[in-house]
Amino acid sequence: MHPIFSIKHHFKKSNITVLTESKYKDIFKCIPFINNIKIDNRVGFFSIIQNIKLILWFKNQRFDWVFDLQTSRRTNVYFFVFSKLYKFYWSGIAKKSSHPHLNSNRTLLHTIDRHKQQLNVLGIKRFIKPDWSLFISKNKSFNIRKPYVIIVAGGSRHRLSKRWKIENFLEVISFFSELNLLTVLVGGSDESSIIEEADEKRLKILNLIDKTTFLDLATLSQGANIILGNDTGPMHFLVASSRQKTKNIVLFGNASDPKLCAPRGKNVVILQKENINEITPDEIKNLIN
Repeated sequence: MHPIFSIKHHFKKSNITVLTESKYKDIFKCIPFINNIKIDNRVGFFSIIQNIKLILWFKNQRFDWVFDLQTSRRTNVYFFVFSKLYKFYWSGIAKKSSHPHLNSNRTLLHTIDRHKQQLNVLGIKRFIKPDWSLFISKNKSFNIRKPYVIIVAGGSRHRLSKRWKIENFLEVISFFSELNLLTVLVGGSDESSIIEEADEKRLKILNLIDKTTFLDLATLSQGANIILGNDTGPMHFLVASSRQKTKNIVLFGNASDPKLCAPRGKNVVILQKENINEITPDEIKNLIN
């Protein structure tokens, strides 16, 4: 999110279009200086009709600048195809782009630092912090009694090594209940099993699993004393939008490197073990006491 605010600060009179996945559309709609949002369905390269539509869309836009903030194999292919249509400036890592980020060690940088370097190549020196208040709903309230804790117990279904065991979360929820803290559970439908087990143990929970959007999470974060969860997109968004006095605890195994992608901030605690389930509930409890 930092680069978009920085780009707008540098190119103050620019019209900005964001190419993104549909699940992020509502986030970008909250940013007042974004003029257009185009959904990238990320279909396979052999989906000829969809890819032709994307190419024709790009051709009709006549962009002056393109900032590739993902710098993936897919977006490199986009550059290869789009650059045949007309001339524009491209910031990224694609070969023959006008403003390449040539640091061979860029993959060893935290995402924020990598984006800073990428923008520095073309003279953007001020890296602007996002205004997270933009994503907090002024009209929606969950009417949750305070104090409460938010737990993100899930993660990618294809990367189980990023998931702390449900029984570990249940032990921590029981501890929170003893402290008279309500636990608000958020995440996707894959995490529904934790609800059943928490109900069986009669723990103090509010089930919001599969019931929240990213914007709902930003709103919920404002009232939370503690936010605890695995390394997931929703967890990152909760931490980024939370208040300074909220204690954020993010759990990592060996599936991802917190040096490259962990949320940052004085109110963020990173716990990492080679196997994520080597992190014990007592370590969480000690951080709270």
